Amino acid sequence: MPFAMQPGMVYQYPLWGVGLLLVGLAALGAMSFELAARQFLSVELRRRHNDAAAAIFSVIGVTFAVLLAFVAMLAWEGFNKAKDASYAEAASVIDVYNVSVGFADPEMSSMRDDLSGYVETVIRVEWPAQAEGRTVDRGTAYLEKLNRIAIGLKPSSLADGNLHAQLLQSLSRLWDARQRRLLAAETTIPAVVWVVMLVGGGLTIAFGSFLGVPSLGMHLAMSVALAVSGALVLILIIALSNPFRGDFRVSTQPFDQALAQIQASTVKDR
Repeated sequence: MPFAMQPGMVYQYPLWGVGLLLVGLAALGAMSFELAARQFLSVELRRRHNDAAAAIFSVIGVTFAVLLAFVAMLAWEGFNKAKDASYAEAASVIDVYNVSVGFADPEMSSMRDDLSGYVETVIRVEWPAQAEGRTVDRGTAYLEKLNRIAIGLKPSSLADGNLHAQLLQSLSRLWDARQRRLLAAETTIPAVVWVVMLVGGGLTIAFGSFLGVPSLGMHLAMSVALAVSGALVLILIIALSNPFRGDFRVSTQPFDQALAQIQASTVKDR
């Protein structure tokens, strides 16, 4: 239950460790339910109610499976959106830089320095904070400087006017991509959904113990297989539900590449 109320705590540990723990707990719980059912309800009694129990178990199982599939789909969609926003933001940085090259100094140098500072801040400050479940807004100051420089430019010809328009459009796309990334970092699966999934999984496994199977070993094997399959889907949801946290988080690769390109161009110009 602490995990259900604070699901972010699992990202403090390796995913394989969390996965082994969940699989072990699920298998242990399934066996405990079955052994407890055999202790209080005879196999013969349960076999006489197998038809009704099997019908109800099918409804519960399908409901839980649909819930898991729905949450897993949302987690996967959120992960892809976060990754897309990160790549779009890095691409927008390069667009702004490429447009800025068309202007003369000191505006070009100022924009280049602000872009480098922005990308370094994203990589070294904002990304580690996102990995800890926090949102740190340090890059906005650099974008505001870029906006002031862009607004202060006075095009003297049609070509300069077109270049200025491209700069403003690129900055607008950069702002939009940044906001989408920050939103993705703050968007998580609500605690109530985790509670419903855990309670639903426990109910599904527990109800399976009401089925009367003559062989204890066979029933334990089936119950454990059911529990482990549900635990594996939960592990998948955990890995994807917070795109910037855990072992499979979205990396800084596009920003690393953008920074390397800007620095390489700066050294070449000098």
